Amino acid sequence: MEIEEIYEELKMIKEPISGEDIVSIGIVSNIIKENHKIIIFLSLARRTPRGPFSFAAHWHVYARIIKDIVKVLGDKVPEFEILDDMSFQRYYPLEEV
Repeated sequence: MEIEEIYEELKMIKEPISGEDIVSIGIVSNIIKENHKIIIFLSLARRTPRGPFSFAAHWHVYARIIKDIVKVLGDKVPEFEILDDMSFQRYYPLEEV
């Protein structure tokens, strides 16, 4: 699947609060192809007001977006990763320790 096709697929995912698609409102900040892996960068940390309470209050929305991305791309993109574009925190796949 090409990068432009992935953007089109991700436009089907709605941000739970606003109802707008995650590409149009800038949550998906970049998608790159590295070898055979697709890396999707999300602008989540950048969108969160500072402080632990703010992060906790927003995390359920972010978790929903990540789950929806995995659901939409899971069968179509064999290997992909979801990272935050500011902190580089990996949201998917989660590595078990």
